[in-house]
Amino acid sequence: MKLKKLSIHRPSKKSFKLLTDQEFGHYLAGVIDGDGHISTQKQIVISFNSRDKRDAYLMRSRIGFGHVRSVKNKNICTLIISNKEGKVYFCKLVRNKLKHPNKIYQFNERLNEYSEKTSLNTTINWDSYWAAGFLDTDGHLRIYTPYRQKRDKHEVRLLCQVDQKSDILLKQFKAKFGGYLGYRKTQDTYYYSTVSFKGMYKLLKYLDTYSLQYQACYLAYVFVRKSYLLVQDKQHLTSKGLKKIFKYRDSLSKIR
Repeated sequence: MKLKKLSIHRPSKKSFKLLTDQEFGHYLAGVIDGDGHISTQKQIVISFNSRDKRDAYLMRSRIGFGHVRSVKNKNICTLIISNKEGKVYFCKLVRNKLKHPNKIYQFNERLNEYSEKTSLNTTINWDSYWAAGFLDTDGHLRIYTPYRQKRDKHEVRLLCQVDQKSDILLKQFKAKFGGYLGYRKTQDTYYYSTVSFKGMYKLLKYLDTYSLQYQACYLAYVFVRKSYLLVQDKQHLTSKGLKKIFKYRDSLSKIR
């Protein structure tokens, strides 16, 4: 297996506060397209796993508006922007950057008193932070090490998976990174996944440039990237290298 070489030097994370309005606008649009919405009460609502509450406050600080609330009896919290000034600034940030048809509809129908309409273009801009925001909310990076008895060895699989109610954006992930697009009939949801090292190389190259922001997601990227480096140098074929990957796998499992 000949892999494309990823640099051993991982770029420094560019945090919320260091992003320009243009960069943050693309990121925020990805977050909204992933796990946010504009309610019928004309509020901007972004959902977070409770483990990511710190990130909710960091995002609130970067936007400068909104309040964070824990949802009773659920393992989530929300950032809600409801005041006029906050909505105007939100519109300025994400206008013409949203890609999910439902979120575009919500923006144009529910925030029209605060902004001109946003573009109907649903083509993902890969030269932006949009996908970083989308993956922070709906993406999952994993390390699997299944044991193959016939070969008497562990395989290393690096997984990226994204779940959505619609496949319109996931089709573009498949076109960009390769992989598989499936449908769960029982849940009425679509999912994109890839375990190919070629696809993971492309994804990690993207994330080297456009940082994930949620702490848990960024750490997952770090552990997956370290594992990829070991595989590209064939260190996973040694007991020492495999033990490192097991350690990264276990560390990643603890933050999920």
